Parts: sequence; C-alpha cells; structure tokens
Amino acid sequence: MTAVASFSAAEQALLDDAARRIVGARMAVPAMMFLETLAPMNLVTASMLHALQPLLGIALPADKLAAIATLLERRESIPALVSAIDAAEHARRRGPRQP
Repeated sequence: MTAVASFSAAEQALLDDAARRIVGARMAVPAMMFLETLAPMNLVTASMLHALQPLLGIALPADKLAAIATLLERRESIPALVSAIDAAEHARRRGPRQP
C-alpha cells in the first residue's frame, strides 16, 4: 500500500493541484529536493503555516492555506507530495500522446 492511499479525495486533490502548479512553474526538481529536506520537520512547518496564516492569507485563500497546513501535520504527506510532483513531471515530459 502506498502513502497516497490514506488520503481523502479532497486531500489527494490538494496534493495533485500543488504538484501540477509546481510542475507548471518548472520547479519540480528544486521542490522535491526542498521537500525531502523538510520531511523530518513537517510538524514544525505545519505549525509555522498555522501561525503565519494571517500574513500568508494575502497570497492564498485562508481555507486552502489551512488545509495545506493541516495536511502537512501528517508524516506521510510530504512523501506523497513528492510522489505526486514526480508523476506530474513524468507526464509533462511525455507530453501529449499521439493518436
């Protein structure tokens, strides 16, 4: 069983949306490296997001920011996000399939 299997549909959609945005910005490799180094501190990161929510709310909707912070509290969220980024990057490199 993969770590992704333990997420609700809404949580998985949030991970997939984040992965698509990261890949769309062509930041897949730096993001995956950053996330891998951040993995041991995911609870600290989530707590910082909760604390900075009023400031970060300028750039992101408050409900999405709270959902991301809550999701990051779970240990398996960062490896799942890295996997989602990797899958989205592979799909981007394959490009549209020819009929």
